Amino acid sequence: MKRLIILSIILGGFVYAWNAVDVITLKVVGQPSMTGPIQKNLEQPFFEFLEEKTGLPIKVDYRTVDKLGFKDNYQLAMLKSGMFDIVSLRFLQNGQEEPSIIGVDLPGLNPDFQTARKVSEAYGPVIDENLQQRFGVKLLGLWTFGPQVIFCNKPIHQLSDLKGRKVRVGSSAYDMLIKSQGGIPVVIPFDQVAEALSSNMADCAITSQTSAYSAKWPAYLTYVYPIATQMGTNGIAIRLDTWNKFSESQKRQLQGAVYAYIDQAWIYSEQLNTQSSDCLQGNGTCDLGVKYSLIQTPVTESDKLFMRKFALEQSFPVWAANCDKLNPSCSVRWRAAVDPILKQANQHP
Repeated sequence: MKRLIILSIILGGFVYAWNAVDVITLKVVGQPSMTGPIQKNLEQPFFEFLEEKTGLPIKVDYRTVDKLGFKDNYQLAMLKSGMFDIVSLRFLQNGQEEPSIIGVDLPGLNPDFQTARKVSEAYGPVIDENLQQRFGVKLLGLWTFGPQVIFCNKPIHQLSDLKGRKVRVGSSAYDMLIKSQGGIPVVIPFDQVAEALSSNMADCAITSQTSAYSAKWPAYLTYVYPIATQMGTNGIAIRLDTWNKFSESQKRQLQGAVYAYIDQAWIYSEQLNTQSSDCLQGNGTCDLGVKYSLIQTPVTESDKLFMRKFALEQSFPVWAANCDKLNPSCSVRWRAAVDPILKQANQHP
């Protein structure tokens, strides 16, 4: 009997040790904390409770990119180097490393949430394949911050009012659009925008209404022109080396959890966009807290038409030439995925 007891203790120890070894630690890099409710209310809880929700043998260490002290345009390098396992990938900021990710949200391409979702679902598999081949990274899903609109400290009634103004942008991908209106694009990281606005390094700045509200931009800006220059599409990506530590059934569990999160993110982003717009203008009750009094000008029909033409006649050709340098089939695959959506919207080039 004693031998049996001793044997069971030994075997139990082996089982405990085996289970401990099987636990997969996931080092996760999230969105900048000042981007607001999507990061705080959706993304962070999702990752922090991922083990509990999925029952997977994981331990999640979630930190925002700004708290880690890294610039958000190094996220693909972070994954490739093995420093982190999962990243809430900022597409605009990492487009120079992998041009194909910019193709999902070319300036002017996505005028609304519905179009952006369709383009993301159609073109997402192409991005996934490119990330796997070039960086050893798998794309788990795509979501949006919402329309990237224009905020200024002087009246803006149409795009041409940007003439002569310094406009903060998140990436040089915006250069051509701003310059087409006579503006001066200035690339400034999101966490440095408030300082840039307060010191007159920028006259205008582009981001989502939700992010502008969360970052307290109304302290420096007075006007908003709600034209969707982009839709702020981002993704969730995982290192293939980490992904392949999971069994096939575990992969399905993890992917399913991300898909559910992505669905939530699209819905929540659209709700937040409406709420933030109301709070920024001081309309009705503000569910988010502080009410401001930004002056919003309706988007002109001529500017809507200009953005559609700009996307297909200027954004796409320049992006395609750049992307095709790395992958000759890049623009061909984009057309195969996105053209059917544009035809439905009568926006075919």
